[in-house]
Order: sequence, then C-alpha cells, then structure tokens
Amino acid sequence: MATRSPTELLLKNAPPSAEPAGVAALMWEARASFGPYLRGLRDAARLSLRAASEEMGVSFSYLAKLETGEKATPPSLKVLQRMARLYGRDLRELMHEAGFSFETSPELDALEENLDARFLRLVTHPELRPMRMDAVVMELIPPLVKRQWIEFAKKLEKHLLGSSEEVDAIVARPKRNATSEADPDPVLSPQPAKRRRTP
Repeated sequence: MATRSPTELLLKNAPPSAEPAGVAALMWEARASFGPYLRGLRDAARLSLRAASEEMGVSFSYLAKLETGEKATPPSLKVLQRMARLYGRDLRELMHEAGFSFETSPELDALEENLDARFLRLVTHPELRPMRMDAVVMELIPPLVKRQWIEFAKKLEKHLLGSSEEVDAIVARPKRNATSEADPDPVLSPQPAKRRRTP
C-alpha cells in the first residue's frame, strides 16, 4: 500500500475521528521541523506561549515541549484541530508538518492513476474548457485540486439537472479506435483560429 501526506487527501477540518475514503491506516513519524514550524505560527499570530496554550486548552509545558521537540509522542488530532483554528491553517497542513501520513488502499491508488486523464478530458471538453487552460497550467494544478474540479462538476450537474451522467461520460475512459489514437492532444496542440463571418 502507498503512503500519502494528509495534504494530498480530501480531508477538511473534520471531526478528529473522521478519515477520508480509501484510507487504510493513519501513521506517524516524528519530524524535527515540527517544533520550529509551530513556533513560527505562534510568532506570526503574535501570541505568547501561555496565551496560545490557553487558547488551545493545553498546558503551557505541553506546548513548550512540542515547540522545542522534547515531546516524543504526536499531538492528538483534537489538539491539531485546535491549533488549525487558532493559527488559521488547514488541518491537513498541520498533520503533514507533525509527521502524520495515511496508508491508502489499492482502490484509491487505482483511481489516482487515471486522475490526470480524467481531468484532461473534463477541462478540454469543447463546452467546458476554461480560458487559458494549456499544458503549462495543467502541470501546475495539484492532484487534490483536480479531484475537487471533477467532484464539483459532478455536483453542479446533479444540482442543476438531477443527475451527473453527462460529466461521468466526459471523464470516463474513451473508447480506442484508429482515429482517436491519431488525434493530437487538445491541450498540447494549438487551437485553430475562428473565422469571422462576413455579411
């Protein structure tokens, strides 16, 4: 099974018991950079160690040990959630910095393998293609955002039409034939200029 950073998964600031779909296990490995990272967040928020610990509902000494790296055990997800709220950060970011990772199931890994192809079909569809979407922009979009775009398109269609069948058909793997294999990639190929009609 593969392991992934929490920042790669669709985990929002959910209850501590919640896990994203496809996750088999939550793992932890200490990271030396976590203490300085926490200290940086607190300094940026202009909070004293005592004020921050009170806001989080933890002891002064507990937070001090986290920041100096003296704590040998990971903070609980509940504490990380409070930190995320206090410092205005995403819970996934704090989990990643603290050293948490997810062991993911083969089903999720299989879905990820064709994510780029599904996203490409969605954003290059003639009726859905955004402006200035080219190969360079495609490379800059992280997997999490690609999944969110596909999910949003399905939810929007379902909300408006009561079904997401059309989006499902767009992102589904196309049938191979002699002409489709020879067709150029719509993202990498220049688009033909539109001719103006003359009256």
